[in-house]
Amino acid sequence: MTGKRKTDAERWFKQALYDLKAARWNIEGGFNDTACFLAQQASEKALKSLLYYLGARRTALLTHSLVDMVKEAGQEVTSVATLLDEARNLDLHYIPSRYPDSLPAGYPHEHYSRRIAESAVADAEAIVGAVRTNYFELDETTFIQLEDE
Repeated sequence: MTGKRKTDAERWFKQALYDLKAARWNIEGGFNDTACFLAQQASEKALKSLLYYLGARRTALLTHSLVDMVKEAGQEVTSVATLLDEARNLDLHYIPSRYPDSLPAGYPHEHYSRRIAESAVADAEAIVGAVRTNYFELDETTFIQLEDE
């Protein structure tokens, strides 16, 4: 792997960790819609980190579909391949958690409950955790945690 690919993988994974932390904070503040979006984003960034690390082709890095990324990364990392249900659940939050016109009525903040947000964060924790475990097994321990942890 080139140094740039490893650097990109590290940058994406660190941001995934911060997004996951922010998702948890948003639940505590009652911003469940934002927590769901950040859970999706944490998962997307963790998976993109892994795809960078694995040397994936550019088109695989341009998607926002967690299902597609899990399928791609799962070809090489079996622990990620088992996360299709979590990816499907989180993909459902990519648009509706942000845009009022993606819902039949109302706006995202009034539709997202704490239970939905906690479920989304749990799914994100599973995805980010699987990517973190993969890096730990590869002895890439320099970027599997935040500086302030």
